[in-house]
Amino acid sequence: MEYFMMPAQKVPSLQHFRKTEKEVIGGLCSLANIPLTPETQRDQERRIRREIANSNERRRMQSINAGFQSLKTLIPHTDGEKLSKAAILQQTAEYIFSLEQEKTRLLQQNTQLKRFIQEFNGSSPKRRRAEDKDEGIGSPDIWEEEKADDLRREMIELRQQLDKERSVRMMLEEQLLPPHLPLAPTHHPTVIVPAPPPPSHHVNVVTMGHSSVISSVSTSRQNLDTIVQAIQHIEGTREKQLQEEELRRAVIVNAPRPCGESDTASDTECDDSDAEQSKDDAMGDP
Repeated sequence: MEYFMMPAQKVPSLQHFRKTEKEVIGGLCSLANIPLTPETQRDQERRIRREIANSNERRRMQSINAGFQSLKTLIPHTDGEKLSKAAILQQTAEYIFSLEQEKTRLLQQNTQLKRFIQEFNGSSPKRRRAEDKDEGIGSPDIWEEEKADDLRREMIELRQQLDKERSVRMMLEEQLLPPHLPLAPTHHPTVIVPAPPPPSHHVNVVTMGHSSVISSVSTSRQNLDTIVQAIQHIEGTREKQLQEEELRRAVIVNAPRPCGESDTASDTECDDSDAEQSKDDAMGDP
């Protein structure tokens, strides 16, 4: 009887053959709907689980590789450069650290700017106006400009009132002085009051300083007061002249008739008329 000794290297191949044979038998049985033996069924379950594990491992590695590729695109200065996974992780950490430092610097700068804004808003208006004047000499102040505009508007209103008073005065002169007024003889001198010169119609726009605007406004007010006083004086003089004219007309209408020497009653009437005439003359004297 002969015994054949198999080398140790051939044992794994034999086991692999038997395993493959069982898998083939299991596949044929499953295709023929033949019930499997317990051993064949266990082998088939192990094979299915191994395939599932391999598929999960492939998906996991694909996900990891995709993440590394995304990190590589985010890291600056890596275009066309081959990097390992460890290098990608190291450069990503350095890039994140630099971003954190930049964020801290920007936050500090933002806080400093906010503090400057609060200090500037908290300063007094007079200080801000002084700073504006120091920055640009000759720049007009907003408050002074508004006050100058108010004074200009007031000057225009005064000019309009002056024109209105002038038109009213001219209308009164036309009404008080008819064109064909007969002049009655009188022994009293007529007082002629010269009228003030008419003011100019144009309005001078003041663009000078604050004191010049105030002086021009005060001058305009004084001129207006002078014109109003002159108008009142002229109206009083005209009324007085009208009263004198009425008295003269009454004297002319009530003139005495010539009296005879022989009639006593007529002499008495003449004396009475002479007395009335002398009384009227006395009343007419100012």
